Amino acid sequence: MSMSEQELYEIARRRIDKRIRRWTVWSIDLALLIMTLAGQVIFGDTSYSNLSAALFLGWGGIFTLHTIIAALAESRDGQIESEVAKLRTAVREHGDIYEKPKRLELTDDGEMNELVDWQNVEDNDRTRHES
Repeated sequence: MSMSEQELYEIARRRIDKRIRRWTVWSIDLALLIMTLAGQVIFGDTSYSNLSAALFLGWGGIFTLHTIIAALAESRDGQIESEVAKLRTAVREHGDIYEKPKRLELTDDGEMNELVDWQNVEDNDRTRHES
């Protein structure tokens, strides 16, 4: 199932728009942090100095959290793209994407045996016979 150029373009456009929104909001957050710093400088010698310091420290914490969340989201996007590229390579080379690993159990004498889910086997057999 191949995607058309228009579909790929739309997916790419949505991803880029999402990243631009993410970093625009981060930039606004940075601007507000700078404004709270300016307030700290302006109100540093007044009776509002404690309030401006608290506001600056609070906004600094919010900005730090926002930066961490944005960086994790950007990292996640990169990891997803990397994993998709690996899966595409696997499909091109092997024709299949992924085979679920077998469940193994260790016997009393130390041998590895495949653990069989007999309920699923019976359900699959019953479904095949009914069809």
